[in-house]
Amino acid sequence: MTASSMIQKVTQYMFDHYSKDSGALLVHLGALGWILGSAAQIGVVLGDKSIDKEQKRFLLPQEGADAVVNIGMYYSICELIKKGGDKLVEKGIVLTDDVTKAISKINPFNKENPDYKEWKNLFTKDELKNNLTKLLSDADSLDTFKNLSLDEKAQARELVKAALDKLESHKDNVGVISAIVASVLACNVVTPYVRNIVASKIQKHMTHEEAVQIRKTQIKENLTTINPLPLSFKAFNGYNAFSKVKI
Repeated sequence: MTASSMIQKVTQYMFDHYSKDSGALLVHLGALGWILGSAAQIGVVLGDKSIDKEQKRFLLPQEGADAVVNIGMYYSICELIKKGGDKLVEKGIVLTDDVTKAISKINPFNKENPDYKEWKNLFTKDELKNNLTKLLSDADSLDTFKNLSLDEKAQARELVKAALDKLESHKDNVGVISAIVASVLACNVVTPYVRNIVASKIQKHMTHEEAVQIRKTQIKENLTTINPLPLSFKAFNGYNAFSKVKI
């Protein structure tokens, strides 16, 4: 595969997945930034020859835990809030006047000056259980359009296309705002708090492990025999020389 064809495939993939969802692009690029940053930090610890093995034994679990918390918390919080914003749009809870006006114009039974707050009249109660994007993308199956003439349906399709464009643009804007707010919340509030808790627990665990290793070394160095004992006294070969036990 040539470099140009690879770039073309990447460009096409980016367009297909993010051209109408800039919020998702922000979330995924932010998560990628955390992944690369964490990998670089761990690589520095591994490759730094001035850090001895004992220090690395303490630092690597700390850096690994930070990476998991940073990446996990950032992505989960941003994705949750971003999807929440998308859901509010798709269910018609958060819509601009331009979107509701465009949807209201589709209804062939509306008066000349329809009340744009009654845009839901275009759909049945069962239809409103679905997402607005899905409903407008398959407008021909809407109950309102079943008895329209061919000319009326053709005109309605043009209005549906205009409404769908406005809806997708609005959803994209909400997604960007949601992603930015979620990013600020994750990076500056939630993640530091959780990271401090995790770091504290790891530090306590590593300190305890270090204390245990030091104690084992001390015991190994202090437990000696002053003079070799007969084979019959083999069980006493490991007595503590500092206990002043006489045999």
